[in-house]
Amino acid sequence: MILWCVVGCTGIFPLRLNAQYGLGFASHETVLDQRTGLDLSDGGQICFEDDVELSFDLSFVPNRSDYFGYVVRIIVNDQTNIDLLYDRLDNVEKHFKIVRGEKFSNIAFNIDSNTLFNKWVPITVKLDAVSKQLTLTCGGKVFSEQLAIEARGCLKILFGYNNYKEFKTTDVPAMKIRDVQVRQGDRLTHHWPLDEEEGTEIKDVVKGMTAIVRNPQWIRRLHHEWGLLQDVKVGGQASAAFDPRTENVFIVGRDSLLQIHVPTGQRSVFKYASGPLLLINGNQSFFDTVHNRLLNICIDQRTVSVFDFASLRWSENFNYPGVGTSYLHFNKFYSAIDSSLYFVGGYGHFLFKNEIHQFSLRGTWHRIEPTGDPLIPRYLAALGATSDGAYILGGYGSVSGQQMLNPRNLYDLLFFDAENRTLTKKYELEPGEDDFVWANSLVIDEATNQYYGLMFPKHQYNANLQLVAGSLAKPKLKKLGGAIPYLFHDIRSFSDLYYCPDSKRFAAVTLYHDEKDLTTAKIYSLYSPPLPHIMAKDGSQKDWFSQNIAYLGLGLGLLTLAGIYLLRRKKKTPPVGSKSTVDRPFEEQLRLSTPLERQRYENSIFLFGGDLQLFDTEGTDITRNFTPLIKELFLVVLLHTIRWGRGISSEKLTEQFWFDKSAESARNNRSVNIAKINAVLERMGRAKISKETGYWRFDADDDIYIDYKDYLAIVTSKSTLDKERVKELSVIVQRGGFLSETDYEWLDSFKAEVSIQVINTYMRFAERVQVSEDPEFMVELANYIFYFDPVHEEAMTIKCKALACMGNHSLATQTFENFCNEYRQIYGEEFGKDYRMVLSQLQ
Repeated sequence: MILWCVVGCTGIFPLRLNAQYGLGFASHETVLDQRTGLDLSDGGQICFEDDVELSFDLSFVPNRSDYFGYVVRIIVNDQTNIDLLYDRLDNVEKHFKIVRGEKFSNIAFNIDSNTLFNKWVPITVKLDAVSKQLTLTCGGKVFSEQLAIEARGCLKILFGYNNYKEFKTTDVPAMKIRDVQVRQGDRLTHHWPLDEEEGTEIKDVVKGMTAIVRNPQWIRRLHHEWGLLQDVKVGGQASAAFDPRTENVFIVGRDSLLQIHVPTGQRSVFKYASGPLLLINGNQSFFDTVHNRLLNICIDQRTVSVFDFASLRWSENFNYPGVGTSYLHFNKFYSAIDSSLYFVGGYGHFLFKNEIHQFSLRGTWHRIEPTGDPLIPRYLAALGATSDGAYILGGYGSVSGQQMLNPRNLYDLLFFDAENRTLTKKYELEPGEDDFVWANSLVIDEATNQYYGLMFPKHQYNANLQLVAGSLAKPKLKKLGGAIPYLFHDIRSFSDLYYCPDSKRFAAVTLYHDEKDLTTAKIYSLYSPPLPHIMAKDGSQKDWFSQNIAYLGLGLGLLTLAGIYLLRRKKKTPPVGSKSTVDRPFEEQLRLSTPLERQRYENSIFLFGGDLQLFDTEGTDITRNFTPLIKELFLVVLLHTIRWGRGISSEKLTEQFWFDKSAESARNNRSVNIAKINAVLERMGRAKISKETGYWRFDADDDIYIDYKDYLAIVTSKSTLDKERVKELSVIVQRGGFLSETDYEWLDSFKAEVSIQVINTYMRFAERVQVSEDPEFMVELANYIFYFDPVHEEAMTIKCKALACMGNHSLATQTFENFCNEYRQIYGEEFGKDYRMVLSQLQ
């Protein structure tokens, strides 16, 4: 199995430039006033004297919790609304509907989910005043019905969110549109390609009519700019690894492991049960997809430690502190030929290395002496694996291996044949004016004979990583996308590049270890295919769209670029341990570098999402005003108030916080700290901790939102659980685990109760519905259960059946295999059922 390269019959992306453009819509994942809307005629209307036709391309964004909303609302003469609506009701077969006024029309249809989520679907709505007909065409199917319409009039055309007169709506599907056109008779009168990269005022390329976009999410920008998914600090000299099957990046820290799911930005935290991992300078991590395990590697001590996600323990620790490393920035790859890891090159103690070490997964080490062309000692090279070996590119080193004897940048490309153990030089790159070295990994695309890597200047501290594409046959490079900021100090910094084959995204990681023994880890993503990188004459960066507008002129807007836009996003379940935390996403699919920390949550208290968060009346995060003591005191009172209704007694507080104090001292401490809490709570309006009933309680106005309170209302309700309530629960728990980054012994019972309640609630709903009725939603439901129990058999059965119903049989079998591997790791035995038996359980 190939771990570090991605191979496909059509390549990572076609060599031609695909039509990567359109407008994405912020939907139910955002607050109401941040949702996206498009008004085709700002401050006016589109008037007609003939039959009129609206056409556009539509696609849905995968892995969202809710798709209900208005695709487009056409308002005729400010009187009658004609709406294309998506409802996703459980008891209906056809989810797309035309609504006329206050009634459903006879037009209703479905679009195959694989097509809707992975391709562009052309849709046309025609109003014919002569034949008095409304006709809708979608994917070659035609629907029509009678419609009373005047021979001439005016239209208001609104996509998604709108605030127009009495036709306002905030219900927006998670969708993308492009190439919006209006025709009158046989004439094209308006055309908005929606191929912008920024801006809110969009010109019609035919007549110049201005369309206004509210909260735009431009797709082209996602293929040019790297989006920041996570910016976190972890203890120790952290290292990174990547699992291409689940598309998870792992950051291995001293005390905990971070897992970031690239397609959604969701973060999980695993705190080690085995105690601190004593990370040595120069350590690296690697995810072994053959055995589904994470490794941390120290060549100097010839030690490979294995992390067990079930027990949250590392198999080995390292001798600490080490005496430095001789293999800083070594390269690594897995060879299926001999089931071994190979480690190449490195630097330390003023020496560059050309050594190749083999580590058998059975636990033995060997030094390899390859034949063929020589490998100049080096570090800061890039390596990309193939099925029979690995390519090694460039770096920095010297022929002698000594740092003091003429070190220089290297630009050779070599291939190491793992079976024959030979090295073959392919060619030498021309460096140009600026020397450069490489991030640790190459992404190899054998189908197109290309590689992709991140290069940067070695002699700059405030550097930038630049994605490039190169040929495996000829010495040429092409810059792609924008730059990634990178603080480079060779003994403190590390960078790497990965590719997500399922969601079609590149992922980049930068690490910087500071003097305080903390590592800052930043994870970025870029949609594939990336647009070319363009430099202006003054040396500044210039985006692809601006450059081509200047080059091709306004006429480009009249052309629809040829190509296939494939965005396959099938969410896979990450290997989640029993104490994992699934944090809220920092950006999802089409969100543009807007961390949720920057959003405003006026008068809110969040307990889901890893840690406690409070926002005042202006949406400012005031949690940092709590010291550790008053934070814990506040949580004790808040949880006992919401969960049990009456609060907590003074005696219990004294026993928990001031057991070693006299009664008077405990009373004084309690009074002082509760006063501090109330001083912070004043910023939320009427909210305070009081003792009016004999128990200490949290009292607040109803306009203060508390996610735990809403959560309890759902999971403890005795009424029939419908789909909307399940969605409400999912919105709460998808932010992350319940106080999962907060460790108090008294809190464990609350956490355990939440896990049990969530699973039972989801299963209570699942038992009442047929998987085949809405397989996409059932996949989402199963994934939420996996967040709390990674070996929940019923959830696995539901997900496999749902994926099979959607025609995704390979994903269904992969889900089953992942479950079996997880089951084996946790219980030490085989699962005991085969795939056919699992599917038959829900027949």
